[in-house]
Amino acid sequence: MSDKVTVQTLHEMKREGKRIVAAVCYEHQMAQILDRAGADVLSVGDSVSRAFLANESEEDFTVDHQILFCRAVSKAAKRALVNCDIPLSAVNGGPKAAAEAARRVAGEAGAEMVKIDIREDMDGLYPVVLEVLKTGMPVYPQIGFVNWWERNGGDEVRDRIVAKAKALEDEGASMIDLTAVTSEVYADVCQALRIPVIGGQTGPEADGKIYVSYSLVGYQAAALDREGTGPNAAKYIFDVAKQAFENVRTGQF
Repeated sequence: MSDKVTVQTLHEMKREGKRIVAAVCYEHQMAQILDRAGADVLSVGDSVSRAFLANESEEDFTVDHQILFCRAVSKAAKRALVNCDIPLSAVNGGPKAAAEAARRVAGEAGAEMVKIDIREDMDGLYPVVLEVLKTGMPVYPQIGFVNWWERNGGDEVRDRIVAKAKALEDEGASMIDLTAVTSEVYADVCQALRIPVIGGQTGPEADGKIYVSYSLVGYQAAALDREGTGPNAAKYIFDVAKQAFENVRTGQF
């Protein structure tokens, strides 16, 4: 598949049983690599605020910040569809603020879909999704529970998640990011919906998987102290840099 991926492409993949591959990235170089590697969706996560900017508060990360990262990814995406997370500072600002943020990331940064995280309050933040949908921008809500599994029975939670996902589809959502649920819930939601359902923790029961690319390849400072096998870009960078620095100190450059 070499043509530019669109929302329609993703829906066709769902109907045809083809798995969707998505990857979180924040900048131009990684986006180019992932696009050439075959990602269907490049997702500019608002997690860049913590991971790359070291912000501790969600309110410190604004739409202006996110536009810079999304624009860099959009310029790299020749094939993949570009999703942009709406920062939680805008989501928490209410429906109008989130809708304006969606217009901006589309118009100023080239986003082709926007993700809205409503996991913490799926009912209270539901109007935010509805208002953004009115802009005509494809919307990719993120739903799921962490604490609900501990506080309530599994069947109750499963039914609630399936119902909410179905309601979002009926309102016009383009895809669902389902997070922190069991494989059974992934399977139930996928079977109930016509639109794709993907997630970061899922197996083959979902319509696809989303990777955080920096974790996938080990490009994190914490990976320097990680034991065991697996990709470790941090260790490779460390070794190359350390040797280069030593060469300078010994006059071998």
